[in-house]
Amino acid sequence: MSMQPAQAAITYCSTARQTIAGGQQFHIEEQENPCFAIISHQRAAITLSSSRTGLHSSGKALSGECFLIPAGSSCMLVNLAKQELPLTLIYFKAADHPGTPYSTSDIPSEEYWYARQEFLSFRMPQLRSWAEDFQAGLQSDGSDPSLFYLQQSHVYAIASGLVQHIGKPAQPESHLLNYVGYVQQFMMEHYSVHVDIEELARSSGTSASRFYQSFRWQTGLSPHKYITKIRLDAALRLLAHTSSSIVGIAHSVGYPDEYYFSRLFKKQMGLSPTEYASCARKRIATMTTVFDGDLAALGITPCLSFQRGWQDNPAPVLRELAASKPELILTGPVSPELHGELSQIAPVVMLHWKKYSWKERLLDIGERLGLTSVAERWLAGYDLKVENARIHVKNHLGNEPVLLVEVGRNCCRVYGMKWKKMKDVFYDDLQVKPPATMEQTSFIEVASVAEIEAMDCDNVMFLLPPSATATTCRELERQWRGAEPRSIRKRCYFIKHDSEQHYNASVHESLVDHTVHHMLAGR
Repeated sequence: MSMQPAQAAITYCSTARQTIAGGQQFHIEEQENPCFAIISHQRAAITLSSSRTGLHSSGKALSGECFLIPAGSSCMLVNLAKQELPLTLIYFKAADHPGTPYSTSDIPSEEYWYARQEFLSFRMPQLRSWAEDFQAGLQSDGSDPSLFYLQQSHVYAIASGLVQHIGKPAQPESHLLNYVGYVQQFMMEHYSVHVDIEELARSSGTSASRFYQSFRWQTGLSPHKYITKIRLDAALRLLAHTSSSIVGIAHSVGYPDEYYFSRLFKKQMGLSPTEYASCARKRIATMTTVFDGDLAALGITPCLSFQRGWQDNPAPVLRELAASKPELILTGPVSPELHGELSQIAPVVMLHWKKYSWKERLLDIGERLGLTSVAERWLAGYDLKVENARIHVKNHLGNEPVLLVEVGRNCCRVYGMKWKKMKDVFYDDLQVKPPATMEQTSFIEVASVAEIEAMDCDNVMFLLPPSATATTCRELERQWRGAEPRSIRKRCYFIKHDSEQHYNASVHESLVDHTVHHMLAGR
């Protein structure tokens, strides 16, 4: 549903808190006012129903996410975890207001909060601490006006987060894109020293406002937030794998004031640098490289990692594992006998990674390490990146179906909706539309591009290793278009990706980054 041109003022009303037992459901009756629901821990299946319209929508909310329950809608929530799920409900009123200084086309109307039907969850790094502020009001006698104004500001901030989640930034001039790419690279190479963002803006050859707009349109973040993310990601790695002092780490990632660094780190990560280091400085071994990408999102590199197939000859692997003296072992499903042998070396966490999403697994690993807030912060950043990427995908592809093809040494694999690894990132996150013939298919292996050419689809996206040359790409396109190219065939994309297609956090982020880079390059 698009924004309605109107002016709305929001007023905080009340807070309710519920605790839902593992595996149980909870029903929220229709209310006259809308509310934001915050899932502080665990994950839940949500169904919204409106008696007025008869419409239903459903989805899933993960730990650290928020969703809107419109006025006049009931909500059925099912706790998908075994542990208790804390739920905070924040009720507010929205009324059309004539006095806003902003353009009426930018602001959701009163009707927006009362008539919106589709389920939508979103993530903000501060949600958990804000939920605690709302819960504090449950014990208050109402005599402290400062608490009300704090809660009121939180409601507006959450509303702003929802609007930003939905909204699309305006597309800037294309000539700025190359300069923004240069600035991104400059920040990644020079984050350890002072970076004058204002000077970079002045050097763009256009106005500062245009530069900032272009940077945000291309990356999904402001320049300041972009370099902050780079610096804090670097700080995670240093805290996890070195014995350097907080002062030394702060200075090495570009913060001369270690006290400011510590405050910023805790605000962003939910933990102080010292608390993070105590959790992350752990020797972790992974029995499948799938988990390496999840640990990387938390700033951690395993001390030892094994490729698939080790169970066929476990003896040398177990000897090497024991010699490395891990403090924790992450493994996929193994036999009871192997689990017992692993347990003699170190505590074992067995994750049935094929049975649930990588996002849920990342939260599980984060919880096991005491780094839930770090996992949530990473997911919040990923969600922002995906929202921005969808805009570029939509701009280039519209609603046209696209074949998704991975090019191997001896064959090509065409992916459909039933192949979870590709479905999650391309068809769900980026909202690429598959051809109708691939909606009920996991994948099809073909011996040549000529067989792909015969498929009834006018757009194709090839996944290639980074070593693929421009000549290789041109030849693939020539074969796909056929000996007599048909003008109806519109687009042929080449996404170079330098990682195995593992089902984990880092691979998904990398695929999103490479896809957006290709779209912006205009290839």
